[in-house]
Order: sequence, then structure tokens, then C-alpha cells
Amino acid sequence: MKTIALLSICAAFALADQDPNKKAATDVTPANAKQANAKPAATKTASPKAVHAPAAAEPRRNLNQPAKMPVEPKLTPAQQAAAALPTVPAGAQEVGANLYRYTDPQGKRWMYRKTPFGVSKWEEKEGEEQAPAAETPSPARFTATDLGDSVQFERQTPFGPQKWTRKKSEMTEDEKAALAQQAGNAKPPEKQ
Repeated sequence: MKTIALLSICAAFALADQDPNKKAATDVTPANAKQANAKPAATKTASPKAVHAPAAAEPRRNLNQPAKMPVEPKLTPAQQAAAALPTVPAGAQEVGANLYRYTDPQGKRWMYRKTPFGVSKWEEKEGEEQAPAAETPSPARFTATDLGDSVQFERQTPFGPQKWTRKKSEMTEDEKAALAQQAGNAKPPEKQ
């Protein structure tokens, strides 16, 4: 029973998929040839806008030949120079990481920065200073707790406290300074 229902659904989809105009054109026999050549009778519709003229047949493209690519317009040398992306000039001084300073023949000072999207260029203004380097946390910004052979560090961040533990033999210079500062600030217990 399921097989019959499945076959009837597939047949319904197959019949619905067929174009009725295409089917009528392929079923032309000598008996109904006159009817196939005759124009179909106009049907009455609710609005005259519903009746459309048949679309003009589009020319078919030969798939064996490559399509013609549009010709790109030729640019004048002035347009090519304007469209060129900026690059870091050969005589530029490296000021920072991916940051360069260059003085052109007219005396203007330009800054260049290499980014993942290309090179950006801007004119350096008087009094403009280099952006400060990323600060490393100073030893005073985090606290150290001695745990014997290791030290636990804690630092406040915008996302809450950050804690980590490091062996004394693997500590960085900042961590050593923080531990020394913490030990220097610790007062011995007062005797009574």
C-alpha cells in the first residue's frame, strides 16, 4: 500500500513538472495538426493585464565556445597614477612596528603604516608623536603570594581578577620584581 502511494505521489510530481505547451507541441499527430498550428483561443480573465504576449525567444549561447569577456577601458597615465595603491618609499625610516616616516622632495612629512589591507598613508602634523608602545604590567599592578617552590600571582583586569601560578625557577623579570616588592612591603610581625 505504501509503495502504491509513493508511486502515485511521484507520478503527480512528474506530471506537474511537465510544461503543458511543450507536451502539446510534442503530441502533434496528423489528425490534430491543424489544431496545433492554430493559435489557442483567448480565455476571458478578470483583468486585461493578465494576458501577456509570448516572450521573445532569447538567442542560445553556444556552450562549446568561450563567452566574450567585456573589454576593460584603457586608463590614462594620470588615472593609473591616481588609482595606484600607496607603498612605502625606499628612503623611509622605520619608526615603529610597521610604521614608517618619509619626507618628500617638497618637504612634507608622511607617515606610512603597513596593515593587512595594504599600506595606509597620512601627513604627519607638527607636534604629532609616535603612539606609545603597549605597556607591560608593572610589578606594582599585581600581587604575589609565596607558596614555597612556586608563587601565585594576581592582577586586576577589566574582565575581573586574573590569577596564575609559576615555579620560582621559571619566573620572568617582572614576576621576580613583584615578588621582591611584595616581600619588601611585608612587615615582620611586631613582638609584644
